[in-house]
Amino acid sequence: MKVPHRASVIVCTYEQPRELDLALAGIARQSLAPEEVLIADDGSGEATAAVIEEWNARTAFPIHRVWQQDRGYRKSRIVNEAVRRARSDHLIFLDGDTFPHPAWVEDHLACADGRSVLCGRRVKLGPELSPRVTRADIEAGRFDSAFSSVLVRSLLAGDTKRLGLGVRLPRGLARAFHPRPRRLMGVNFSLPKDAFAAVNGYDEAWEVYGHEDRDLELRLIRTGIPRIALLNRAVVFHLHHEEREKACVALRTGGLHDLAGAFDPHG
Repeated sequence: MKVPHRASVIVCTYEQPRELDLALAGIARQSLAPEEVLIADDGSGEATAAVIEEWNARTAFPIHRVWQQDRGYRKSRIVNEAVRRARSDHLIFLDGDTFPHPAWVEDHLACADGRSVLCGRRVKLGPELSPRVTRADIEAGRFDSAFSSVLVRSLLAGDTKRLGLGVRLPRGLARAFHPRPRRLMGVNFSLPKDAFAAVNGYDEAWEVYGHEDRDLELRLIRTGIPRIALLNRAVVFHLHHEEREKACVALRTGGLHDLAGAFDPHG
């Protein structure tokens, strides 16, 4: 099977222009540039459009805004639409309140085998540090090392969490530190476009925050698509925000379903 050498990056966002600006600042510094970036925008306004327009004029790769009207939480629908428009065979997903290490794309592609889902992790920046992060900080490389003074101070103050995941280690050594399996997190994962299509993408029936990623993972597992945990590689930094309330959802008759035929990778 074909091992990918380029990737389409899909960034999910909704009304967080500052955070999206930081995410794009990180993507612009990648050691291996993506073929393109698609912003899956669940109904943001003009401030978000202005951020995308500015970065599109600055980067060598195109940035496409894939937008839909704000009619509640419809992340699944807009992500599926962004995937339909993606040109690359490999897809890397990032939440718009997260910015990546410069080797993020390179790490995902170095581990890609043309068939597996790569499940990345995140360093959780704390509530004290997160509001102070600027584009200039990212462009100056102040988060490139987990041992940078700004991160270590935040960790010692009890603010930033999981900083150990920001230490880039060889794959074998990282697995020794983290022996248990890891789940797919929408904030940082990648997979072949064909694998996404094989399970009909995200289930667009999910319109409740926090359930769509687990549903996607379960259907990938059921289909037999292998998973690889990316530990201490493909590092991303997640900006602190209050967790949205996760509504209780009753189990649907027949369990998880695919919405068969709902996702067509070719549009």
